[in-house]
Amino acid sequence: MRFTLQSFDPFLHWMTLVILCIMPLLIGYVLYKLGSLPGAIARERGHPQAAAIGICGWMGVVTLVLWPVAMVWAHLSPARLGEINADRTSELLARMQRASKLLAQIEALAPGQSTKVTGG
Repeated sequence: MRFTLQSFDPFLHWMTLVILCIMPLLIGYVLYKLGSLPGAIARERGHPQAAAIGICGWMGVVTLVLWPVAMVWAHLSPARLGEINADRTSELLARMQRASKLLAQIEALAPGQSTKVTGG
């Protein structure tokens, strides 16, 4: 006695046809979404190199190595010079002025003098 799938034969043919038609479309859609994901994240976060990250994401779909690099790069926030807060700027300016005064005192000393320089 043999077991046959003759009763399922038409269904299996149609299911195979649907899978063969839908799977390439589904794979193409997934590749499109994966390739555009790093660039979309970078643009959403306002990254200054969003275009380069987008290219790196698309090249990563082909090479498989650059895609994780593009994802990490898209999530990194580069330090922007205009975003330094005012307190930090004034602190750095005061430290630079103290260092400048100390340097002027050191330069004013004669080579033979051993006077103590105060850096206050």
